[in-house]
Amino acid sequence: MRFRHAVGAAIGALALIVTVPTSANAIDGNFFYQYGDSAGPTAGTLENPEQGVCINIPEVEGKPGTAFSPRNQLPDADAMVYSEEDCQGVGTKLGPDAGLGLDVKFKSVIFEVA
Repeated sequence: MRFRHAVGAAIGALALIVTVPTSANAIDGNFFYQYGDSAGPTAGTLENPEQGVCINIPEVEGKPGTAFSPRNQLPDADAMVYSEEDCQGVGTKLGPDAGLGLDVKFKSVIFEVA
């Protein structure tokens, strides 16, 4: 009887180790943006972002600058970029596979499946 319990416990532990934790709400694709000086910008990317979660752009979070030139390469999701952190301020919507220019400045974004 003890042997069966030990085997069951070992199999259960192995199943926990082998299971790869992933977000159930992750959306396949990338969201690209630029930040820094518009004359020589740096590229940023959010890979497979979570749906329905406000994401502050890490490179500009808590800083005076903003991100700009958003490009939504998520084929199944809309992106809403916001002028302030925590998805506050003026919001601008980007559909799937859409982009906007240098004049769209933002500090946070949220994704929703279209």
